[in-house]
Amino acid sequence: MSDLRWNTIHASAYTQTHNLLRWATASPRPHGAMRYRCPVTGSYVLVTDEPTLDLLASPPARLRCADCGEEHLVAVETDETADIVAPAGKP
Repeated sequence: MSDLRWNTIHASAYTQTHNLLRWATASPRPHGAMRYRCPVTGSYVLVTDEPTLDLLASPPARLRCADCGEEHLVAVETDETADIVAPAGKP
């Protein structure tokens, strides 16, 4: 039998933990909200709560997905021409 020390994790494993998470790109929506597509289910997730939006201000943010329950790294889309359309007749 080999002597496997399962309770010891090499330090380099911690530097690569973000590579184990799935990436998603968030895009701005009307009225300050953000939206990303869950890489597991393909559903769109709308983020409207202030603490989570504050996390997205310094990407990549590590968020627990409201759709699938897994953690994702979410980066904000930097394209200046992102399609943001507010509904007509609403503030």
